[in-house]
Amino acid sequence: MSAGDEARVEEPFVLNAMVSLVLASGLIFWRRDLLLQYFYFNQLLALTHLLTLGFLSSLMMGVLYRVGPTFVGVTHASRLVARLQFIFFFIGSWGMIVHFWLGESRGMSWSTFLLFGAGSLQVWNFRALFRPSGKNPWTRRFLATSVVYFLLAAIMGILLGLVKGYDVRAPILALEYIDNVFAHAHLAAVGWVLTMICGVELAVVPTTTGNPRFLPFRYALLQVGTLGIAFAFLTGRSVAPFAIAILVFCVWHAWGPARALLVGRAHEWELLPLTLLVLAASAGVALSLGWPAVADPARGRLQLAYGFLGIVGFMVATVVSVAFKLFPMWVWKERFEADFGKRPVPGMKELHSETLRIVSNAAIFAGALGTATAIVTARETLLTGSTALLLVGVVCFVANFVRVARWGLLNLTFEPTKADEDKFKEIFR
Repeated sequence: MSAGDEARVEEPFVLNAMVSLVLASGLIFWRRDLLLQYFYFNQLLALTHLLTLGFLSSLMMGVLYRVGPTFVGVTHASRLVARLQFIFFFIGSWGMIVHFWLGESRGMSWSTFLLFGAGSLQVWNFRALFRPSGKNPWTRRFLATSVVYFLLAAIMGILLGLVKGYDVRAPILALEYIDNVFAHAHLAAVGWVLTMICGVELAVVPTTTGNPRFLPFRYALLQVGTLGIAFAFLTGRSVAPFAIAILVFCVWHAWGPARALLVGRAHEWELLPLTLLVLAASAGVALSLGWPAVADPARGRLQLAYGFLGIVGFMVATVVSVAFKLFPMWVWKERFEADFGKRPVPGMKELHSETLRIVSNAAIFAGALGTATAIVTARETLLTGSTALLLVGVVCFVANFVRVARWGLLNLTFEPTKADEDKFKEIFR
């Protein structure tokens, strides 16, 4: 996102993420019929990985190269390793997505090894995250933990791929294949993505911090819940206590922004996706307690709605809400900070459209909530409208992102108007 080579490490990750998001949202609308079927089949798995790997993981891997130096004072160790990480990740993630869509288990299986390689390179390149530091220590702990979870999820993915593609059994896996899938999914979604997002929010959404004395307890709740869910699925034990721990963590994390809104102190767009996170976690608790019953067709619909609320309702919507607190700041610092006070430059908020930001946040929130409702109620008309709204929100988000990114990607020169010149003279001369 800048003219300097050092800062371009993250660009392939971010661009790959944006392409994946547009494709995924288009597929959700075009093939919305997939959302009214049982959730475990090839095309829906491909779509899920297009969102979780193609968009979320790619974006988070890229953004970590900026978040590290900005918020916790950690810079990646090697630019070459970052390039190799992207190559491994790009081939592995698209290999999984395409082979899932085609129903080719063996091709999907080898892709998992490349993803594990990308995760290993990420951990090595950010090994400084694991060293103690006084700068935003809890953000650092969340980030460090999240990259470890990516490795754990990748290992589970390798084992699942070997079972599916080559009928290789591993002693640590559960007897029921679907239980292994659930363990893998929660290590990836809760361990990797949710932990990373919450760590970043502690730095950029101050109201999520709350009382710093309780951060150790919140962190412990998340780890006990995540590892406990995976362990319970793999060993056939009850998931309920750990699902409740995750729900408590989610409510606790969302309480700060909610309280700030209630007392009129602040309004955070992040509260919208955090509301959907609490709804998703609540659905997870209901499922863990056996409601609806296993034999009830409604259970499969609630399981799919649970996943959709978590991935699209919370994770995608949070990225959309947080993005314009980060990308304009990074672009402005690299392209315009050196000229500030010397000649007219655009303001940080002028790099993006606030109207597009409002529309994208509102449309994605409403579209995700409406789609989850349509899944549970099996209402095709509602599904058509909500997925269309979701697509509109994504298009607005990507268009707004392009408005910001063009200054770095195209190395554009700011041409001030007469009003810009007059304002500059009034302030600095």
